[in-house]
Amino acid sequence: MNIYRHLVFGLALVGLAMVTEAQNPPAQTTENSGTSSSRSVPQPALSGLAEIGADVAGDDTVSDMPQIPAMLGGKGTSLAFQSEMARSNYLRGGLNVGAAYDDNALLGTNGAQGNTSYSVFPSLALEESWSRVRWTLAYAGGFTFNQRLTNQNQGSHDLNFDSQFRLSPHVNLRIAENFALTTGFFDGGNGVAVSGTGGPNASLITPLATQRTSLTTAGANYHFALNDVIGASGSFYDMHFTNAPADSLLVDTRTATGSAFWLHRIFRHNWAGASYSYERLTFDPSGGETLVHSFALVDTIGLSRGFTFSGFVGPEYSDNRGLVPGADTISQFHNWSVAGGVEAGWRSARTSVSTGYSRRITDGGGLLGAVRSQTARGDLRRELFPGWAVQLGGSYGNNKALTVASSGSASTINVTSVSASLERNVGKSLGLHFGYAHDFQQQSGVADPTQKLDAHRNRFFVTLSYQWAKPLGM
Repeated sequence: MNIYRHLVFGLALVGLAMVTEAQNPPAQTTENSGTSSSRSVPQPALSGLAEIGADVAGDDTVSDMPQIPAMLGGKGTSLAFQSEMARSNYLRGGLNVGAAYDDNALLGTNGAQGNTSYSVFPSLALEESWSRVRWTLAYAGGFTFNQRLTNQNQGSHDLNFDSQFRLSPHVNLRIAENFALTTGFFDGGNGVAVSGTGGPNASLITPLATQRTSLTTAGANYHFALNDVIGASGSFYDMHFTNAPADSLLVDTRTATGSAFWLHRIFRHNWAGASYSYERLTFDPSGGETLVHSFALVDTIGLSRGFTFSGFVGPEYSDNRGLVPGADTISQFHNWSVAGGVEAGWRSARTSVSTGYSRRITDGGGLLGAVRSQTARGDLRRELFPGWAVQLGGSYGNNKALTVASSGSASTINVTSVSASLERNVGKSLGLHFGYAHDFQQQSGVADPTQKLDAHRNRFFVTLSYQWAKPLGM
């Protein structure tokens, strides 16, 4: 596992080496330099009530440089309002106290068991931004108490580091790390996310279990000509389960990815080009392995009005070793398919929209081995009036197994999710966030009835948040 992390951070060293080339001194920029002029403690982001590591605004959408899409190692779209994207230097802290009710916490097909959980999560974040460096370090940790499932009482931890460096006027570097140890309602498998290669498959719902995940990402891009940009990125993702129900078989997954791209400016805000990515997925305890080669044509548009669009399409080749659905012995086979996807976002002072679709080979989210996944999702966030915001979301995921963990596993799992939430900020320190989500998971091709995980579940939650911010520097 360590060798892949070394490869990822090797990309960072390559990016740092670029700066030794003959480059001009950094040009003057309009980014916040972190001085005391015109700086005041901002209103806390409405989206920050129950999470940490809020997005930091970039200047990609207001310059001639392309916004690097998630599929090429970028950060992807965000639901933050324009007023919540201002960069500055702050030390932030807070305390989240919440309660959640899940009417089918164990994802039982029959005889669903409800559970109420109570959580206390303090958090601390450090944000700094200069003309050439922008980084965030955030940690949230706490404890979740379960009313009925007391054996699942445990602490949870979330550590997030995200940094961006302008090494020279034409070279940018991004290094990010996220570690999470979670269980139950606060796990990562709630809803569908359209992301780049190497990230987790969030379109599947696992039974209640302790989940440890880590994602390391590094990428660099070089604006080597007036209308041309090249870049490379690498990532390593590890997902491990413990304390799982006795009748469930969850799959530990490791994903190592490397990719490279070239973009050429068609007109001012439109960049198109090509990309290649290599992905290695391994699974335990099945011992399966899938190697994926993807070639794609890419187009990305970023407008100063707050609209971003990215799309890709191309052939995808996989070399698979593992159990195929319904088989009892390990097979080795290869497969050609078409991969593609789109991701779009729009942001204004009071409204933000994010939507996406993808079709590609990825991990099975802990339930299957390698899958051909099709996901679609849409989210809308609207500030009703000052201090009040509503968010609506919907997603659908179809996962067709190429390999499975056991001969009795499903061949296809579909998940549909809808959610709604209301956020209320009281001044600069207090916030209230409450909402509802419904998930429906359906499987087909299940040979072993004990592995059948068809389930409905309804979830209700409420979080009370206290936050403070202290300016750093002069």
